[in-house]
Amino acid sequence: MGETRSQIERWLSAAIESVNPVELTRQALVGPPATVIAIGKAAAGMCRGAAEALDAVTGICVTDVDDSVPEGIELLVGDHPIPGMASLEAGRRAIATVQSAPGRIVALISGGGSALCEMPRAGIDFPFIQQTNRLLLRSGASIEEANLVRGHLSAIKCGGLSRAAGRPIETLVISDVAGAGPEVVASGPTFAMKFEPDRARQTMEEYGVTVPDRIWEAMSRPPDRPSETTVEVLADGKSAAEAAASAARSDRYEASVSRQWISGPLATRLDRFLDGPKQGVSIAVGEATLEVTGEGSGGRNSHAALLAATRIVGTGSVFAGFATDGVDGPSDSAGAIVDGSTILRGGDPAESLANFDSANYLQETGDLLPTRTTGTNVGDLWLIHNE
Repeated sequence: MGETRSQIERWLSAAIESVNPVELTRQALVGPPATVIAIGKAAAGMCRGAAEALDAVTGICVTDVDDSVPEGIELLVGDHPIPGMASLEAGRRAIATVQSAPGRIVALISGGGSALCEMPRAGIDFPFIQQTNRLLLRSGASIEEANLVRGHLSAIKCGGLSRAAGRPIETLVISDVAGAGPEVVASGPTFAMKFEPDRARQTMEEYGVTVPDRIWEAMSRPPDRPSETTVEVLADGKSAAEAAASAARSDRYEASVSRQWISGPLATRLDRFLDGPKQGVSIAVGEATLEVTGEGSGGRNSHAALLAATRIVGTGSVFAGFATDGVDGPSDSAGAIVDGSTILRGGDPAESLANFDSANYLQETGDLLPTRTTGTNVGDLWLIHNE
């Protein structure tokens, strides 16, 4: 599948280029200097775009890798996917920065920020937040469920930064959340949340989190309502999917983007996607849920690719699962591109699927996409190329 794989890789590159955070932010910002609070996997690029657009910027950038930021911006590398001590320090610095900002404040928010920047609410200890995040991730909680819980435990999320600032914050968002509003991205640090402690507790217990009385007392205490925020969503996964489809059309293929977001249980959603159009190129975007029970290496996209390989075995179809941030969960890959020969080359995948060890299986077949930090994050892309 050499030529087809190269084409698909070009289409995926076009998708990433369409959600370039530097250009998106540069085009969106005008006006006087600002204090910038950038949080998420696209934070560094958004800061560079802000510096190109405004007369001057100061502030902090909280992201997942060591990256270049403009003069006047402090870079903080947080922990991901479980918040750690670096995330805690980033949360402290974020609150201190908005509290001391002299004038205009601009928040630049992108996916991944929920883990990268954290500060517990009064009465809630940090190890409890870490363990809760760990259980939610492994148990297949949806992003909406996870953020409902996080918002009741955190002094950063769900408007925490706006409460700390005590005044309006302009917010620009690059969204990684399928079909949801901007308040869900990075758990909405500048947005007021709906206060539902009973539902949050029910969700926690559903995913195996025991809630001690002291935690319940703290999380059920209503927070002050934050100042209003103005918001603009600069791009989301559909932007990237449409760019990939356009690139495929440029190569003279019929290409379409699914109206349905990838969401819900991975295997069920994958079957629906593969049951779609049988000719040309079909693309979907979002984030499926996956309950992990094994100890293998692999993420949502490599797992989806290996499952897809069992469905298309012996055919001329090619499937790609791609994490737009370039990192597919706990694996050294960005996803995988598989075809009708993958299972014929690799053998029975049952054990690898059961142990959630898709990355090792697909490494052996040569189908993994190498990890490459893209500097952006708009969810997962699935693509099927049918002859």
